[in-house]
Amino acid sequence: MKKALSLLLMAVLVLSLAASAFADGDTIKIGYIGDLSQSTALWGNAGKYGALEAIEEINAAGGVLDGKMLELVPMDGKGDSADSVNALRKLITDNGIVAEIGTNFSSCNIPMASVADELKVPIIGTAASNELVTIDEQGRLHPYSFRMCFLDAYIGTVVGTYATKDLGLMKGALFTINGDTNSEAVGQFIEDAYLANGGELVAKEQCQAGDREFRAQLAKIKKANPDIIFVVMNDYAMNATFAKQAREMDIQCMLMGHDGWDSDQLAEEAQGALDGCQFVSRIGFALPEANDFADKIVAKYGGTKETECLFGRDGVYWIVDAITRAGSADPTAIRDALEATEVYEGLIGQLVMNPETHNPVMACEVFEFSTTAEGAHVKLPVKTVEAVVD
Repeated sequence: MKKALSLLLMAVLVLSLAASAFADGDTIKIGYIGDLSQSTALWGNAGKYGALEAIEEINAAGGVLDGKMLELVPMDGKGDSADSVNALRKLITDNGIVAEIGTNFSSCNIPMASVADELKVPIIGTAASNELVTIDEQGRLHPYSFRMCFLDAYIGTVVGTYATKDLGLMKGALFTINGDTNSEAVGQFIEDAYLANGGELVAKEQCQAGDREFRAQLAKIKKANPDIIFVVMNDYAMNATFAKQAREMDIQCMLMGHDGWDSDQLAEEAQGALDGCQFVSRIGFALPEANDFADKIVAKYGGTKETECLFGRDGVYWIVDAITRAGSADPTAIRDALEATEVYEGLIGQLVMNPETHNPVMACEVFEFSTTAEGAHVKLPVKTVEAVVD
């Protein structure tokens, strides 16, 4: 009996020490999960580098909570839901993180939300835009899951409305990826908004993930003679190839995308085929300070300017803001402070947070691709679409 009681007391002591390590250690650990090795590692590593740079800045300025230093603990989720869930469990149980940033995939963050709730450590999705990232299928809030991006419904509605109200392009075609949750969801919201504002959808075509041959679908779209084609794909190579093949087939109408187009790499891969075409994304690179930060990341780590580096940076600073307001690095105290955030100003723009959904409302920026006189392929801000706050 005494031996059993001793073992029980020892177990309680171990758990207590593990819990106190979150707040009482000299180093405060923040986790990061992204694809660091697979086909979308461009984004995952950009987010990691942005978070690392932010932590270096904060530590150089004296850290948090009277001099405690921050440490980023990155882990490869490989863009896969099972690997991302396992990575989150390991970061919490083995590494003692107080909060986690990532991923940029709804398919990963939806199952991660339940783990965060179970282990009571807050997570912040970056570009994970599906409603179920923070709200479960029964409409209940995931108390430990947050995000920094707009929802599929929001960006799809902005794209469809902008095409009719601002561009006056009333005869459209829609191109999405079959079975891709983000592509099909955003595409549906574009269609709904476009039709609601008087647009006519004259063609709807799909491809499979990873396709590089679109001429058959483009032939059908060309026959319908649209004023605009909504191309809702997150793969830069697919988008660039689609644009090149469209131009080769003398389809010269506007191509328009969503935040899955937001990359210098896409501009470069398209080699001018997207010139004059537009997409809607977060404010981000419309801000000089965001461009300066991204330029710093590229100079230090290589690669191209990716919005994910801004998400990584802003995730760290939002967590630090929460720690500072809470006066504690306890994960539940951080969660409470994140939920109590009214407005967060970051390099991705201003986020007006909703405590009931953990979703931000934020302004959008319309960007246009162009080729400079020197031959550089760039994306330039065209117009800010102000946030609508209920």
